[in-house]
Amino acid sequence: LDLLRQLGPLALASRFRRLADWLYKDAPRIYGERSTDFEPRWFPLFYLLKQTGPVSVTEAASALGYTHPAISQIAGEMAVRGLLESIKDKKDERKRLMRLTRKGRAAASRLEPVWADIGAAAAELLEEAGGDFLTALGRLEDALEETDVYQRVMRLAKRRQLDRVEIIDYEPRFKRYFKSLNLEWLRRYFAVEDEDSRLLSDPNRKIIKAGGAVLFARLEGKIVGTAALLKHDKDIFELTKMAVTRQAQGRQAGRKLALAAIERARKAGAKRVVLMTSPQLAEACNLYRSMGFEEVSLAQAWTPTYKRESIAMSLDLKRKKP
Repeated sequence: LDLLRQLGPLALASRFRRLADWLYKDAPRIYGERSTDFEPRWFPLFYLLKQTGPVSVTEAASALGYTHPAISQIAGEMAVRGLLESIKDKKDERKRLMRLTRKGRAAASRLEPVWADIGAAAAELLEEAGGDFLTALGRLEDALEETDVYQRVMRLAKRRQLDRVEIIDYEPRFKRYFKSLNLEWLRRYFAVEDEDSRLLSDPNRKIIKAGGAVLFARLEGKIVGTAALLKHDKDIFELTKMAVTRQAQGRQAGRKLALAAIERARKAGAKRVVLMTSPQLAEACNLYRSMGFEEVSLAQAWTPTYKRESIAMSLDLKRKKP
């Protein structure tokens, strides 16, 4: 029974670690039997210095994909054994470079045949395994460099959260949520202004009958958010009065509401969706930017100017699709 194999992709990192352990475990013995005082973990930095000559810690870290502390630790161990030394950069005396010592260069000559044998044994192992493993490994490294595992996990988690949020249309029984959810965040950050009260008092007449829409987000059977789509003319709709209760923030209700409102505007033939927000609401601003909204001048504002500090944003529906 090999549990790691049975777990498939879930145990990918564990299997790579186990594979690394297998590959590394015999290296000290190989070097020892060749009477070579060398640690396997030194190999990448040692080989880099052998091939390129003096380099800085930053350059070595970039070339090898290591962290600065990891390079410094390895360099320190090699320096203790007399294989590496630190020198001043001739072009910039404030900068320190690492290079192999005379002892290090002599060790490199003795290590060449050892590395040749290790390389040949590794090639034999890959041939037995079948397939072009190194090419696949390179593609895996490229994919991780572009999007790491954390980003991929968070993306999948957010997608799952998004699927759990249900968007429903306005009904008279939901009217109180439209007002209470908006008052919650307005009172937390700002003050309730006349324009806020005008829309919150009668959303059916002020928004829906004027050609817009009021949407609600339901999660686990509870109304947790709301947003309004206010029609200015046939080409422009405004995303406004979007609010999510604090307990549901971070669970994709706001994104699902915004996406639904944008899609309504698109189906209505609008060319732009616009909105007013505040620089104080950093998370909201980041959400809108991630969906393609761009900041525009307040001189282009299409709604009454609020007393609270505001920024205007616009999404071109003919050009961008969130």
